Amino acid sequence: MIGKPQWFKYRIFGWGLAPKTWQGWLYGAIWFIVIVASSILTTGSASQPWVVGVLIGILILDVIHIMFQMPKVNDERENYHQLIIERNCSFAAIIALICVAIYQAYQNRALMINNGAVPFDISIAIVLGAMLAAKIGSTIYVKMKM
Repeated sequence: MIGKPQWFKYRIFGWGLAPKTWQGWLYGAIWFIVIVASSILTTGSASQPWVVGVLIGILILDVIHIMFQMPKVNDERENYHQLIIERNCSFAAIIALICVAIYQAYQNRALMINNGAVPFDISIAIVLGAMLAAKIGSTIYVKMKM
């Protein structure tokens, strides 16, 4: 695509990429200028959301492509540290979702007793299910590759 993984490093705080070289900074600056300029130039036009949306979509796809290429250009230690960070974030998200579901169930316990309804927001269960499916799929994929 457009950007190269050699221009970036993993972010220390948050998710995504951080520029590592002058090319990475230039890449980010050009995208910023292009998106702001297209937004200004199409102000008042019915096509403004489409133009800006397409540009942001291309940027997102390129960043995802770069992130998939990152393990190939980083050394083993950096990749291992990134895996530990991602694992810990996943554990924290799971614990937070379960705690929110328990809290909501406690707050809405009357719904469960009277109606038999789910006493917490069902989207929490959907997110936990998606995380479980990703874990199972990833585990099966890795086992098949070994």
